[in-house]
Order: sequence, then C-alpha cells, then structure tokens
Amino acid sequence: MFTPFESFGIKFRNQILAPATKENLANHRGIVTGEMIRHYSALAKQGVGTMLTESAFVARQGKMAAGQLGISEEEHLEGLEKLVKATKKEGACIGIKLSHAGARTSEEVCGENPVGPSLYNFGRDFDLSREFDEGDIEEIILHFVHAAERAQEVGFDFIEINGGDQLLLDQCFSVRFNNRDDDYGSETIENRLRLTCQIIQAIRDRKSVSIPISYYFSIFDKMEDGFLITDLHETLQLLESSGVDIFHPFAVHVMNRCFDSEESLLELIGLNTERPLVADGNIKSPQVLLEVLNIDKVHLYVLEKTLLARPNWFNFLKKKVADQEK
Repeated sequence: MFTPFESFGIKFRNQILAPATKENLANHRGIVTGEMIRHYSALAKQGVGTMLTESAFVARQGKMAAGQLGISEEEHLEGLEKLVKATKKEGACIGIKLSHAGARTSEEVCGENPVGPSLYNFGRDFDLSREFDEGDIEEIILHFVHAAERAQEVGFDFIEINGGDQLLLDQCFSVRFNNRDDDYGSETIENRLRLTCQIIQAIRDRKSVSIPISYYFSIFDKMEDGFLITDLHETLQLLESSGVDIFHPFAVHVMNRCFDSEESLLELIGLNTERPLVADGNIKSPQVLLEVLNIDKVHLYVLEKTLLARPNWFNFLKKKVADQEK
C-alpha cells in the first residue's frame, strides 16, 4: 500500500487516502481560503496518496454549515483550482465530495426553506423542510451535473457523491426520513435510489464530464429499519448500472460484521461487485490496517484523523506494517 499504483485511470503514489482533518475553513460564501490550502498542502506533504475534501455544497440550497466548502458557483472555481494545484504540488491526488444537505440545514444557512424527500425537522438548529417536487428534482440533478463539470475543469482527479451523513441522498434512501408514496418514495430500493441514480446517470451522460465517480454511503442504520442483504445486492446493482466507478462504504469500524454473517460490509460488497473499494471506518492502528489489507478489491484506505495527527505518522505506519508482516 506504500508503493505507486494505478486505479480507474488515476496514478497514485500510494493507497493511503486522507480526509480533511479540519472542516468549514471556507469563507462565508464557500470560497477556499488560505488556511484551507495550507491545511490540505500540509497533509499532502506528509505522504498521503490522495486527499478527499470535506463535503462541498452543489447548490446554496444544499449548504449545511457556515464555512462549508462550495462548488455551486463560478466564483468558487479560482480557489478550488488553487487548492488542487497546491495539493498536487506536494505529490498527492485529490477528489472532491459533492453534497446537498436536503432537510439537514436551516433557512439561516442555506437562504431558503430546506427541501427534502418529506417534511422533516432534524432538531433545534434546523428548520422544517418542505417536500421536493418535480421542478426541484430537475434542479437538484442539474446542480450535481454542473458541480461535476466544475470539478473536472479545475483539475480534481475524481468526484465522490455523498450518499451518507443523513444528507439529501441518504434521506431519500432511509425509511426514517422518506415517507413519500410516489416514484421517489421508500416502498422499494429502486425508488429510494431513484434520485441518486438519476444524478449519477446525468453526470455520466454529460459529454464534457469524464471524471471517475465514487459513491459514499452507509447501511448500518438502515439495517435497524429492515434493510436486508438482498437489498444490498440490489443497491449495488442499481448504482453500478447508473455509472458508479468506486464504492466507498462507511462503517463505525471497518471490520464490524454485517447481517449476522462472518463478513464485514466491505467484504460483502467485495463479493458482489467488481468495482474498486475504499476501506473506511476507524482505521487508526497498524493492526486494523493489516486486517483490511487482506480484503479483495480494496484500492484505497482511509486513515483515522487521530493517526494522521501523530508526528511522522507515515514512517511510523510503514515501519509498523512491515514489522507485523514479517
């Protein structure tokens, strides 16, 4: 994992992926700041193979926090391009996570009444959302497509669609937040994923966009609501058919067993797809990393922020892994 390799058309110097260890460093309009560039450059300089930004809002309507990174407007491009160049100058690749907050925001933050699959209020810091209609759906799809175009234009190596974190696409996928009874309702897996698949397919159909697409998601909270292993199979098939290149499943612990089986979620996904995988979930020690290294199809490993905060972590990790492999 410490040597150069190539995957989905991208040349990486190693298989280590670092998330942003600090978030909401953009200015009030979502524009990249000098502090953000220094933060990403410092992580890249330490030896990671690729960086992944925090969630970037694809529309002001989908902004979830003050200081959140944006990719919704032309004014965001100059700063994003500087961020990409600074990261690549230190030898790392970089991807950007595209998101829409859906109901998980407030009018104060996003500038209007939040929109989601159904009426929902996440709590005191949020506002009651309204239910999206056909016009909203068309706009949301276009927001993601235009964000993908901007990401490719400024030089990002890949994009990641955020289908987790209880944001819009996760809200559509969850029976807790989605009680619609139309084609976007929660009655079937296909309906729950309809908006997600339409977004990915629309990006794929855009001739100006050829950038690889990763998809970030989690299903453990869905299991509490009756999500079955057969639903996982269908989910993967639908996402693959729409054009996903890379699967990035998240678990609280990457090796947690899933569906009362002997396999982790990552292993089960690996058995049901030929797509590359990203391993993510509490990888903060050489011992955990060694377990994950044996899983087929994993191309990138997300290290926990606590490990990345350790001085000289790259050489420490490399030596520990080498010692335990002897």
